[in-house]
Amino acid sequence: MKRTIFGFIMVLALLIFCPMAIFAQAEPNKKAEDEVRALIDQWGKLWNENNQKALLEMYHPDAKITHGWGNQKGIASKKEYESILPQRITANPSIGLNISKVKVDGEKATAAVDMKTKGGVTPVTFELINQNERWLITAFKY
Repeated sequence: MKRTIFGFIMVLALLIFCPMAIFAQAEPNKKAEDEVRALIDQWGKLWNENNQKALLEMYHPDAKITHGWGNQKGIASKKEYESILPQRITANPSIGLNISKVKVDGEKATAAVDMKTKGGVTPVTFELINQNERWLITAFKY
């Protein structure tokens, strides 16, 4: 009888405390995911406003940024991208973003985004890092 009562209490405790532990762990990730989504939304808004200075501030100093198409496709550093960005915005002055997935793992995050331009829809990936409570883009790939 004592075993049955003890077993019942243990099951009851698991039912009460396990969901709380799962929720407690999920909540920080939800907050970080929301922050990443907001940053990417802001990135798209700044692109459409042609606010190059603010866009560049969203990138980590060591960011690797994909640019161009076909044989002209390359990876630029943030410094190199400063001179490339005006051409990129001129080529696609208006974009739309659909964030399909955000994954946060500690201080790093990855976001899968469909970017709509006049040329169609391109799947892109943003890689980010949280430094000093601020998310920065470390890579932009397509």
